Amino acid sequence: MTDERLMKQIGKRVRQLRLARGLKQEGMCRFGFEYKYYQRIEYGQKNLSLKTLNKLAKAFGVPVAELFRFD
Repeated sequence: MTDERLMKQIGKRVRQLRLARGLKQEGMCRFGFEYKYYQRIEYGQKNLSLKTLNKLAKAFGVPVAELFRFD
């Protein structure tokens, strides 16, 4: 899998988790994400650090590994 494909897959998964919790992109600000930055995560345009992956997992109440569960 290419780096770009992985970033797209993570972005898609993050979007799924957000929607499953009934959150809007703007709502991710309460978890410490800048709106535009968070958008770029979902669009697969950000190479995420371990800290950001952990922050996302905490926001969704899931283990970090859940972010890598692709359909």
